[in-house]
Amino acid sequence: MKSNAIFKTILSLLVLCILLLSSSQAMTITNKIKTKHTLENSGWYWNPSYPNYAPAGIPDFDQKQDRWKKISPGPNGVIDSVVDGDDILNIEENCIAPGPDCSLNSTVAGDDLEEWIYSGPATVANCFWWLDSKYSDPAGTPGDGLDQFALVQDYGAGDDHTSNNAPLLIDNLARAMNTTQKGTTCISDMSSAITNWCNTTGLSNKFTVNTFDQPTFGFIEQQIEQSQEVILLLGSYDYIIGDLEADQYQTNGPLSELLGSSPWWDYQEFVPTTTRLDSLQILLQSVQPTPCDIQVNVYDAPQGTPIGTAILNPSILTQPTWIQINMTPFVSLTPGSLYYFDVVQLSSDNHYEWFYDIGNPYPPGQGWMRGVPYDPHTNAFDWAFKTEFYSRPPGSIRREGHYVTCAGVNAAGPMIAISDPTLDIANASQNDHNDAQYVSHDTYTIQNGTPQPDINTQWWLPEYPGFGQYTVVEQAVVIYTAPDTTPPTIELTKPINAFYFFNKQIFPLSVPVILGMIDINVTAYDVESGVDHVDFYIDNLYRGNDTSAPFSWTWSDKAFFVYLIKVVAFDKAGNSDSKELQVWKFF
Repeated sequence: MKSNAIFKTILSLLVLCILLLSSSQAMTITNKIKTKHTLENSGWYWNPSYPNYAPAGIPDFDQKQDRWKKISPGPNGVIDSVVDGDDILNIEENCIAPGPDCSLNSTVAGDDLEEWIYSGPATVANCFWWLDSKYSDPAGTPGDGLDQFALVQDYGAGDDHTSNNAPLLIDNLARAMNTTQKGTTCISDMSSAITNWCNTTGLSNKFTVNTFDQPTFGFIEQQIEQSQEVILLLGSYDYIIGDLEADQYQTNGPLSELLGSSPWWDYQEFVPTTTRLDSLQILLQSVQPTPCDIQVNVYDAPQGTPIGTAILNPSILTQPTWIQINMTPFVSLTPGSLYYFDVVQLSSDNHYEWFYDIGNPYPPGQGWMRGVPYDPHTNAFDWAFKTEFYSRPPGSIRREGHYVTCAGVNAAGPMIAISDPTLDIANASQNDHNDAQYVSHDTYTIQNGTPQPDINTQWWLPEYPGFGQYTVVEQAVVIYTAPDTTPPTIELTKPINAFYFFNKQIFPLSVPVILGMIDINVTAYDVESGVDHVDFYIDNLYRGNDTSAPFSWTWSDKAFFVYLIKVVAFDKAGNSDSKELQVWKFF
């Protein structure tokens, strides 16, 4: 009897449907096309957001709060300030650290400087807050009093995810990383603190940590796209041109002689007082309007093997001109020992003349010619020359280190997005970054390689506006999550046991009955790796998928009688679960 009642109901509805389809209103019904959410910048992958406690993705906690500072020496290199409160004088780091209360109590004096020092604790707090949000109740809200995951706890704010708890979390991390004692965060202390934190909270089986020196951009990209938590240590560098000084020299040059074209014809002795020869200068003039290459060789014995060689073209010199020849690499010297250099014209024609003086015109010991073998002159004389060295060699000098948290990556750019504890470029108007909904995910184009040969890095950020001439990636800390083996949770929310007329639920029934098109809606979530996509099947035939919530597919085919709807949810680790529902569909 129940089956007959259902059949009569369906038959009546079919008649009603036919009448309605004949009307102009029914003829205008079209399939609903779902508009997908697309990223503003194609190619980006972002660590996902969690509406409960990390609604904007990776948080962006600010280190410029309270007195999270240290005192560093100014130009005189000496700490002039006096330690106060529980502050700590760290002789090894030459600074005053804020101590266990996390607040700098000392007053800066002399030419000392105050510096922010909590970039390390802030970046780890970003990671912990995001991970705790990932594994907590998806329907949770800040201030709900629910603490379902132990990574972040209530440290006195009344709730683990209220904004007031963020600086307390950062304080606890600063103590754990020895930042409050040292005035800086060493990457080894950061790694150890993360491990100890997971052990203390009973999550050592859930998370592990590792550090990497000079990681490649490709490696970092891979970790971010696997939703691992990545912290980068950025190093800021300046390139110093160097201070070049003369050591041995004779600058008088009233006389001149044509430059020779064979070794040990025109040469000069010198006795250095320094350990390096970085360049030579000689006084030359052209004798015809065509240039040629000249070669300089440095020796530690007469007619020996050169210990340094350089070649250059002086061009046309219409008057006596000092020509600098850089020795690259520099020549190592022993102070007080006798050395020689000769100058050879690499052409058989006469192109240049070298100037000289006679009669020891400068004090002995700075360099001289003394009639040694192969000396072409019978009288004592000296070429006009200078031997030079860098009292401060040119090169890159590291100014400081700075930690940032990775929030997204664009391999096609290639670009990186970061939560920066110091700088806010993308959202500069927001200054309360204790609230996880306010972030400034600043994006930078990356450059593979190194900006200077003496900087050890695989890639750098040429657009970074921060602290030095070059900002490079020195090291990375990666917090790994244990492999996800749990399938996602899936629920078929539409249709249910009801009668649907062109996508609208009319009244409940004991079975789903559908007339016309309908949206098949699914709720799916996965606290481990996140939902990747949902597939839709009709009678076990694949019909389409959806890659972003809310998950939906529109069934608009004309159909009659009984069909099987099947939906399958996949997480980003490849785990899946499914639901099935048998329905009646007409038209």
